[in-house]
This record gives sequence, structure tokens and C-alpha cells, in this order.
Amino acid sequence: MKDPTDTPMMAQYLAIKKEHPDSILFYRMGDFYEMFFDDAREASKVLGITLTSRNKGEKAIPMAGVPVRAADQYLTKLIRAGKRVAICEQVQDPREAKGLVERQVVRIVTAGTLTETEILEEREPNWLLALSPFKDRMGLAWLDLSTGRFLVTECLPDRLEDELERIDPAELLVPEGWAREKGQEGPLFPGVKGNLRQVPDYDFNPEEARRVLQDFFHTSGLEGYGLDAGMMPAAVSAAGALVRYVQETQKTELGHIRKVEIFQRGNRMTLDRATRSSLELVRTQRDGERKTSLLGTIDKTLTPMGARLLRERVLAPFADMASIHYIQQGIQECLEEPTLAENLHEHLTRIYDLERLSGRLSTGRANARDLLALQQSLQHLPNLVTVLEDARSEILYGLGQQLDPCPDLAAKIQERLVEDPPVTLKEGGLIKDGYDAELDELRSIGKEGKDWMNRFQAEETNKTGIGNLKVGYNRVFGYFIEIPRNTDPSRIPAGYIRKQTIKNAERYVTPELKEFETRVLKSEELSRDLEYNLFLELRELLADQVQRILEAASIVAEIDVVLALAAHARKHSWVRPEVGEGRELLIQEGRHPVLEATLREEPFIPNDTDLDPPSRSLIILTGPNMAGKSTYIRQVALICLLAQIGSFVPAKSARIGLVDRIFTRVGAADEISRGNSTFMVEMKETANILNNATRRSLVILDEVGRGTSTYDGLSLAWAICETLHDQIGCRTLFATHYHQMTEMADLLEGVHNCHVAVNEWGEEIVFLHQIKDGGTDKSYGIHVAKLAGISADILDRANEILERLEQEGLALKPGMFRKNPGRNMRQLDLFRPPADRLLAEIEQLELDNLPPVEALLKLKEFKDKYT
Repeated sequence: MKDPTDTPMMAQYLAIKKEHPDSILFYRMGDFYEMFFDDAREASKVLGITLTSRNKGEKAIPMAGVPVRAADQYLTKLIRAGKRVAICEQVQDPREAKGLVERQVVRIVTAGTLTETEILEEREPNWLLALSPFKDRMGLAWLDLSTGRFLVTECLPDRLEDELERIDPAELLVPEGWAREKGQEGPLFPGVKGNLRQVPDYDFNPEEARRVLQDFFHTSGLEGYGLDAGMMPAAVSAAGALVRYVQETQKTELGHIRKVEIFQRGNRMTLDRATRSSLELVRTQRDGERKTSLLGTIDKTLTPMGARLLRERVLAPFADMASIHYIQQGIQECLEEPTLAENLHEHLTRIYDLERLSGRLSTGRANARDLLALQQSLQHLPNLVTVLEDARSEILYGLGQQLDPCPDLAAKIQERLVEDPPVTLKEGGLIKDGYDAELDELRSIGKEGKDWMNRFQAEETNKTGIGNLKVGYNRVFGYFIEIPRNTDPSRIPAGYIRKQTIKNAERYVTPELKEFETRVLKSEELSRDLEYNLFLELRELLADQVQRILEAASIVAEIDVVLALAAHARKHSWVRPEVGEGRELLIQEGRHPVLEATLREEPFIPNDTDLDPPSRSLIILTGPNMAGKSTYIRQVALICLLAQIGSFVPAKSARIGLVDRIFTRVGAADEISRGNSTFMVEMKETANILNNATRRSLVILDEVGRGTSTYDGLSLAWAICETLHDQIGCRTLFATHYHQMTEMADLLEGVHNCHVAVNEWGEEIVFLHQIKDGGTDKSYGIHVAKLAGISADILDRANEILERLEQEGLALKPGMFRKNPGRNMRQLDLFRPPADRLLAEIEQLELDNLPPVEALLKLKEFKDKYT
């Protein structure tokens, strides 16, 4: 039996597939993309499509296909399943082919190289990132191919995961040699969700990478981008490898990528992974939702470009006064001039995603509807310029002056394209009548043809006397004369040539009809080809001007962010904070920005904050669980962050000295899932804070020390606070259950006590959610346990133990917690420490090196602990 793979078509398929073994090959056959062998089996499972076969029996070839018109929805599923897809198109007109139609892979679709607006999340970037280890630095380069935004930076190895999780790439490229070496130690980046791809080490060679970049940007050097020879070699290596990867996978022009930016940390607030997660800046911790995150709450932007810019700023707020005040002025003006804000709102709502439309233009993937969306967007830019001519603030007036409305581009689209073009580009119906004389002439032949057909049908009906004779057309048989089968054969003219028999009719052609068909079909073919070429000409013309469109998009995004922050401030009565060079943090009646927007049944209770180093640099916050300690300290951090993106803040007033970093030590769920214990997570994150905080930082600590014994935890908490106060001097909020910590306020000048107020009504308590001066020595833990549904007998026993603890102090003594015999319960020594614990501690001592005084102190410690 002949091998079914010996056919010319399968030989062509196998040759192309051999070049792309790690991609699912979409092999174009007419109106379908077909897949074969393992690709078909894999696609069938992921897409839920039928797995069929080419040929039967032992030589059957597994086969599956998807319609070309619906390809995007299938691509979406494959990409989200972590697959790569090689798109293989017919690159030769079948009418011109002698034998097999020529096919080529025109693009490889990966998670990090998407440009399809139907697949992408419009309010978030889609980053492709390359990582290059170089000596003691890590180089990072990341690109959003859909918009052309391209950035680089370098960091130390211990900052790498923070940077990766901040950027959150859809796809991550690493050198294969380095990946093999590091992969032996476990997963490379467990916190990164994007697809990991290993690429050849040679692509990261610094000299080769620099050459690739210079060729790509058509420059003799990279000095114009701040990457002088020898500067940031790790970043250059990553950028070069990334560009090569994009060129190899996209196989098209990338004219919208006009520059590479250096990501400057110096004028940005630094937020590490723990801080971004615990403050729920762009996703909630519980379910990963955007809606109830800080970003989801304040995002009132009207354009996708504005939404992406706001997200970028929330993750990297400003750390310079000029940028903050610049944006504040615009928000202030929008609040004071509601007519200005309304006019801006009206025009922004009608602007599509100019950045991603530019990306589709440059890569040659924009269809006629994309161009129509571009035209409609550009038509509203002159209105924005007009509205902003009367603006008073430096930011809004300046943006209006900088905005190029591109009227010439909008006019070129409008004069050429019809108002409702089809999605496909090669079926005609794209270009307006009257635009091109040759096209009009070809179309007139088609229109005259319809008149000719009507006349021809009437003539043939009269000539034959067959009243229900019809002249029709289909794509398979062309034009035909259709006569019912029950017609008397003698009435059918001798010149009729039978073409097709169907159920109730016979179809015929005549020489005259064939001549007409040739003339009409040729004109239609020429018309479609001409329309397609006229469209391509327009698309290329616009692609040459893509930098103008991108600059306009950037300005629109800035206007959108200002307007969005003003809209939220107006709705929730936010105020303009005073942001200065000092270190004070004074908030009057501050509110949590997310909770105040989501609480429906009761108003949010506002609270003050008073930190002003050095006299008041650290607040010890005590109070029961559920009273609002964690909410309050997060609220303070979020107000500082909002102030430094230029936003107004939820408070009656606020004066905030610039913060260079926000640190948080709250929660541990993510790290526990990675195999770290609660206490280990606490200590790692606390060590990071102590090693990296500066006097300008804001530190938020919640229940540090809870993951170990009471003595260990209290000792560590005390020592940590001392260090933050004495050595670092940063602004700190420390929420704790260790009531002994309140004594620190008597010993250190900058430490002050606050507590969350509670009202006691008999045996019940009411949480007031108010922050008051002074400490508290009650945690009301047993009451919280009651609210959680713990049974009454356990609560009674807990109260009994608590009474004895309060009588005896913290020292745990044998027999101390035996149950009261009067309760008629068997005795149980709950907390008696095992003898082997004491032996284990003695065995760990280095007695030969222990001075006599320390030995006596150690003996006293054992006596206190175990007797």
C-alpha cells in the first residue's frame, strides 16, 4: 500500500513542520487551517474539536481543522493553554500555481507576541521579557509588541523575582545554558505565571546583541538611547535577544518599535512583591480579581491606553515632586471646571485603542475595520485640542499644545474606505465609489452585467416560452440557465449545453452566457485585486506615520488618567494632599480607598494618622482581632501611594513627605504555597525591610513574631522596632498583639502607642474601628472565637486558663492549667513542657566556650522556663 505521506501536499507539510517542531502548525488549505498527526491530537483536546483522519485503516493520518474566519478564537485557547502556533499561509495565488500551491510560515504566535485585540486584555499590557545574567547583574528587557513599548533595566540577582513579578510577563525568554544550570535547583521562577522559553545562548552574546539592536534601529550606536558602549551590558544582551526572537517569530516589519527606554528607578517609588500583594494593588489576594483591587476601584479611565498607563503608575508611583504636582494641577482644574471635564469625557469615550491599532498597522495585520476605528478616533483629536486651549493648568494646556490631531491621516482613510467595510480584505467592498477611476470602470461592468442578466433571462423566456426559466450563478459552476425537469424537452433550444442536473431542474449554458461570464468574472477578479492593492497602499501610508499616532496616543492616555482620577475624587470627596520634601505623615480623617467604595450597609469610619520623625516615627498599634488594625495600616500605605501617583486621597486633609519605598510584612499565603513556613516568611520579609529601608521609607508591620513562641516573637518584635527607630529612622506602623510592646513608648522618644477602641457591654464587646492614643492590654481573642462559632465549653475552658495566666503573668508553670476539680472534670496538664525539650537545648550549648556569667544566666533561664 502506498504511504499516504508520499503525496506532494503531505511532503510539503512535513518539510514545514520539521522547521517548527515545537509549534502547532496551522496549515492553510482553502478556508481552513488543518493540523495533522500529534498537532491534530493535541489541538483536538485543547480546542474540543473533532479529530478525524486523512485516509483510512493503518495508514490513517490524524487530522483536525478550524475555519480561517474563526481562527482568533481558537488561537486564544491554544495560547492560554501555553502552546505556540505557527501560521502557514498560501503565499501563491492558486490560479497561478503549476501543481502544488507554495506555502510558508508567515508568523509564529506566542503568548508574548500577540497583537490581536480580540485576544488581548485591553486594560493591561502584554509583555514579552528577556532575562540575561551577566557577571553580577541581571539584565531585563521587556516589550509589548501590540503597542511598541520597549524598556530595559538591570538589577541585582536578589531583586530579580520582584522585578519579574512587577512586570508580570506573558512570556519569559532565558538563555538555555543558564536555565539548565539553574533548573537543577528547582523551578526557575515559581511566582511568574508567564510561559518560559529557553533560547540559544548565542542570542545573549553582548556584542551580537548590540549589533542586532543597531541593525534594528538603523543606527551606528546606541548612545541615543542612553546605552553607550559598555553601559548596561546585561540589559543590552537581553534587549538584543528579545529583538531577534521577535524578528524570527513575526517575520514582518516592526516600525512601531522606534526606541528603547531605560526604566529609571530613581524617580519612582519602589514596591516589592510582598508590598504589591498585601496592598492588593492590581489583584486581590483571595481570588486574583481586579475589580476590588486598588486599581479596579480607582480606574475610571475611558481609553485602553489610559487604563494601561494608570496601572503602570500604581505599580511604580512617582518619587519626585514635579511629576506629582504636575498631575495634581490637572485634577484640581477638572474638579473646579466641570464643563471642561465633561467635554473631555465626551471626546475620550469615542477614541479607540490608538496604541494597539498602531501595532497592527506596523505589523501589517490591520484590517479595514481597524483603519475605520483609527479614522473615527483621529477625528476626535481636534476637538480635544480645542477643549484644552482654554485650560489653565500646566499639564492640560501643555498636553493640548503637544497633541498632533493628525487630520491628514483621518482624511486619507475617510476619502478611501467605505463606512462599513467587511472583515476580509480580498473579497472587495472596501473602497468607496469615485475614489479610483479604474475601479469604478471595473465595477460598472459588474453592474451592467446584472442588467444584462435580467435582459438575457427575459429574452430566453420569450424565445423558449418557458415561463419559469431562470438565470443564476454559483461559485462552482458559474452562470447557468435553470429549467424545471418537468419541462417538455422539445422546448429546450439545441444551443443549450447541459451543465448540471439537480433534484428538480436541469442547468444549461450557452456560448453567449459563457462569453458574458468570462467578461464579468474577469472584471470582478480585477476589481477585487485592485481594491486589495488600494487598501494595502493606504495601510502602508499610515504605517509610515505610526510614530505620530503613537505620540498622540501617549498624550491621550495622560489626559485620560488625569480625568479619571478627578472623576473618582469628585465621586468620593477626595482631597488634594500636600506632598513635600519633609518626612511627616499627617492624615486627618483618612479612609480606606477600596473599602469606602465597596461598603454598602454602613459608612466607613475615618481615622487620623500622625507620624513626624524623629519625635514621632513609630506607632505601636494594639487591639483585638477584627477591630481593624490591618485595615488601618494598609489604608495609610495606600493613601501614601495614591498621593505619589498624583491622585487626590480619601481624607479630610493630608500632608505627606515623599516616600521612597513602602514595605509591608502582612500575610504569608503565597510563600507558604511555595514551601516556606509562616515564621520563615516573616523573617525573610523582615530581613528585607531592615536591609533596604531608608529614613524616607514607610514600613507597615502586622503581627511580626506570631509564627514562633511568645518569648521568641516578643523579643524579635522588640529588637526589630528598636532597629527601625534607632538606626533607620523611617516612618513605621507596627500592629501587634504583644501588649508588652507598649512599654517601648516609655523608653524611646519616637515611639507612640495607639489602640483600636472597643466598647464593653457586660460580656459583649462592640468594635468601634477607631484609632485612639495610648495602648491596650486586652486582645478579646476569646470573644472573637465566640463570633467564629467556637463551642461554649471550649470558651469556658479558655476563660479559666486566661484568668490564671493573668494572675500568674506570662510564666508557664507545671500544674498551672489543671482544670478546677470543682467542675467534675478529669485533670489534664495541658502545657507541661516535655523533658526532652530541655535536654535538646542543653545539647546545643557549646559549654567549652560559655563564660561563667553566661552559664549562670542560662541556668536561670532554664529554671524560669521549666519549673
